[in-house]
Order: sequence, then C-alpha cells, then structure tokens
Amino acid sequence: MRELRRNMRLIGVLLVCFFVGVGGWFGYTTWTQGSRWAMSSSNTRLNRAKNSVVMGSITDRDGYALAWTDAEGVRRYAGDFAVRLALSQTVGDTMSMSGTGVQTFFASTLVGMSGSIIDRTWQWLSGETARGDDIQLTVDAKLSGVIAQNFPSGYTGAVVVINYKTGEILAPVSMPEYDPESLGTNVPDTAYFNRCLQGRYTPGSTFKIVTLASALENLPGALSHAFTCAGSREFGGGAVTCLSGTKAHGQMDLHSAFVESCNVSFATLSYELGQSALLRTAEAFGFDDDFTFSDVMLYASSFPKDIGSVSELAWSGVGQGRVLVTPLHMAMIAGAVANGGVMMEPKLVKQITGSTGLPRLRAAPGVYRRVMSASTASIIGSYMEDTVASGTGSRARIQGYTVCGKTGSAETSDDKNVETNAWFVGYLAEEQYPYAVAVVLEQGGSGGNLAATLAAKALSEAIDLVG
Repeated sequence: MRELRRNMRLIGVLLVCFFVGVGGWFGYTTWTQGSRWAMSSSNTRLNRAKNSVVMGSITDRDGYALAWTDAEGVRRYAGDFAVRLALSQTVGDTMSMSGTGVQTFFASTLVGMSGSIIDRTWQWLSGETARGDDIQLTVDAKLSGVIAQNFPSGYTGAVVVINYKTGEILAPVSMPEYDPESLGTNVPDTAYFNRCLQGRYTPGSTFKIVTLASALENLPGALSHAFTCAGSREFGGGAVTCLSGTKAHGQMDLHSAFVESCNVSFATLSYELGQSALLRTAEAFGFDDDFTFSDVMLYASSFPKDIGSVSELAWSGVGQGRVLVTPLHMAMIAGAVANGGVMMEPKLVKQITGSTGLPRLRAAPGVYRRVMSASTASIIGSYMEDTVASGTGSRARIQGYTVCGKTGSAETSDDKNVETNAWFVGYLAEEQYPYAVAVVLEQGGSGGNLAATLAAKALSEAIDLVG
C-alpha cells in the first residue's frame, strides 16, 4: 500500500509538470507567434471582425498617415504616391497580397481583437461603431520615399535602414513595388514579395564580416596572418578566384585582405577555421535561427551544416554557395559591429493606441543577443571604416561623416555572362546618427558601384530627414 501511494504521488507530480510545461509552451508561443496565428486565413473570428469593425489607422514615426478608413468605409493610403509605393509591402493591403504587411501581420490589432476591456467598454457605453487600434510604425515615410525614388531604374532588390541602437526599422524599401489602391493593375509578378524580409540572397563578400569575426575569435595570432594571392587558389579540386582570376592581390595581411575584399585570403581563413568554428560563428550571428520577433516576420538566413568538400567550405567563407541571408539580417549584422557586438531585435511598431486615445503599447529596445566581443567588433569596425575610406567601398563616402562598410558581389549563376548581385552593408560611426544600411541590387554588378552609391544616399538622407 505504501509503495502504491508513492507511485501515485510520483504520477501526480509528473502530471503537474506536464500541464505546467504545456501551459508554459502555450504562453510562450502565444507571446512570440500570436500575430502569426491571428492572421491565418482560417481565423473565422478575424474575418467576421473585418466586416463589422472600422480598422485602425497606420502612421509613420512622425504621424504621417499611411493607411486609414474613410467615412464611407473605404481603406485609403498615403497621399504621396512615392511614399505609398515605397512602403507598399510594409503597410500591406486588405487582401493580404503582401503576406508580411502590417495590415496582415497585425490584422487582429487593427480590428480591435487585441484591445483591452477598457477600450471595448468605452465603445459599448458611447454607442460608437467598434473601432480597432491605431498603429504607429518606426518607419520614416519621407526617407523611404526618397530611397525608392533614387533606386536605380530597371533593377530589383532592397534597401533597409535601421537604428542600430534601438533596432527600429527606419526605411524598408523593396523593389518592385505596388499600389495598394490598385491591386492587380499592372503589378509585376514579384511586387507583393517583401525582399527586405523574405528575400534570401547569397551575401557574397559581405559575409566576410562573419568570417573575419570567426578568425579573430578562433585563430590565435589572426591579426598577424599573412596571405599570398595569385588571383586564384585550389581548394580540394575547386578553385577560388578573385575577380574571375584576373587580379592577383599579392602579399596581404588580414586588414588589406578585408579592405580589398580578397577571396583567396578569406577562403584560406575559412579552410583554417574549419566547418565547425565557422558554423558556430554564423549561428552566433543568427544564421539558421528561426526568428520569432514580435514585430516582423523575418525569414531565416542559412549557413550549410553539411558541407561536403573543402572547396565548398572555402567558398562558404566568402559568402558563396549555399549561404543565404535577408537584407534586414545583413543590416542587423552591420549594426552589431557598430553597436560593440550587440545585435538588437528589429522593431517595426513604435506605439499602439486604443480607441480611447490612450497608448496601449510603447515599443522598447530589445537585445537579440551579443554576437561577438566588443574588441572583435572594434577591429572589424576599423576595417570597415578603411574599406570606405580607401578600399572597395569608396563610393559610400559622405562628406563630413565617417561611414564604415563592406561591399559584396554575389554570383548567382555558373554563367559568367550573368551579372552578380551587388551588395553594400555599412553604418554611420556617429553617436548622433546610429544608422546602419543594407543594399542589394539583383544583377547589379560590383557592390562598390551602384550599391555603395545608393547606400551613401540612404544614409545621407537619414541624417537629414530622421535627424
């Protein structure tokens, strides 16, 4: 009998632990993925609310109206046509054509399903038509519009500007764009696709930031490493080349290899590091993480876990092969360098206001994680500063300000006639202007040309418009 009671107590404890675990899991997933559940097309409660509730408005960080419902119940969008298009994928539309748009991702908030009891009671007592919550975004409408207008004609791609101290997304521009007031009218096939969040691109040499961090933290004496670049080098039967093997950099140290973006040197670093160390650093930077940020649906970046050859390892270290990353994630990586090794969570929502006019939520900065030591970040930052001052990123210079950056030219085809994707990632090393940027131009050629020029324009306008 005594043994039976002991077994029953044990079973009872196990059942309590089970239910506590399930409850904890449910609470955590509701907190982190509630927006994903709520926006599901199968959410019948949400669909009913859309037909009986006046959707809340969406404004930019300065209160500029991006979306609202007029007196006739028609959804309206920004009067500035350039702004309306520039933020089309970010604001979204009522038909959820842009799946990551605010009007889809925060649909339950905009129709009041997430509102407080006080808001609902106020609406019932006042007899007013039920109204959803208003959302103020972190984005700057003017900055986004100017970037879109300066985007090189005929190219597709993305530009992301963030505040690397707070994680606020200031300008998320994805090209091509669309007009939410004219859905289905002359809209390019991929216009609803938000390249800032969903575009998973080969990063090319911008990934050398991660490889450099891995070398500094895993290879003893990395700073005194010497390399010899003859334009190409064999790794396990495959050749890694610099500029298609036409340029031999000669004798290089770690600093010059980064500033001049030498593939051979960084492939050698990758080989010396080995897959385990390089993968560990990539994962520390957020690669292969299932991002569950509350404000944005950011697609996962990836670094291969099953590298099968020395050649693939070497190419992975220079950001080629199966390495994939989103533009927002690259802006976060550049921002982490500027922020002493600390990567912030991306923030898109600045404030949510209920129907009573009282703020229901104010965004607060959140740390994603420390991705490298402060000393490592300092060294990489100095290399990025020299890359813009005297290296491949010279077109990103802004008179009177210190710009730090890294260029990238990512191959996407074995056909050498196909232009590489052009990358530039960087930041302003100014306490007053803590802005980081990522630019990718599909088939834009060298990252030191159009991409670097556009990055300089984006950062310069951020200084003037955001302040």
